[in-house]
Amino acid sequence: MIPLRLPSFAYRTKQALSKTYILDLIKDKYVLLTPEEWVRQHILYYLIRHLGYPKGLFCLERKIQKITTKYRPDVVFFDKYGMAKMIIECKAPYVKITETILYQVIQYNRQLPVNVIVVTNGLTHFCWQFKKERGQFEAIHCIPTYQTRL
Repeated sequence: MIPLRLPSFAYRTKQALSKTYILDLIKDKYVLLTPEEWVRQHILYYLIRHLGYPKGLFCLERKIQKITTKYRPDVVFFDKYGMAKMIIECKAPYVKITETILYQVIQYNRQLPVNVIVVTNGLTHFCWQFKKERGQFEAIHCIPTYQTRL
């Protein structure tokens, strides 16, 4: 896997049937190591170890359903009361972040409103925070730490 613009960490992998698996930091079990999973594990490590987010408040690939449409954001962070606070969409490093991907995340937010949206391919990161006083999302330079209480 290629180096990302996220902190490296001592990840654990294993081989089985000629495939590589990585230990998922949240589920604490091995999952297939795809380029997207490589990005997801690195962003989770960054959030937990560098920004102080509690590991137990993340949910991975949570299904959100509205009538006939199903959504499955890569990562959702909840507060201790079970309220969704952040959606993180991870793409493989070779995937360019486009308007189509941003539209996908906007659809997630319509079904599961949050304060912070992050989109990353591990090389390029975009982050927006909802500003109540303006009633809209604004681009921010970095993901807020957990201590800022989203």
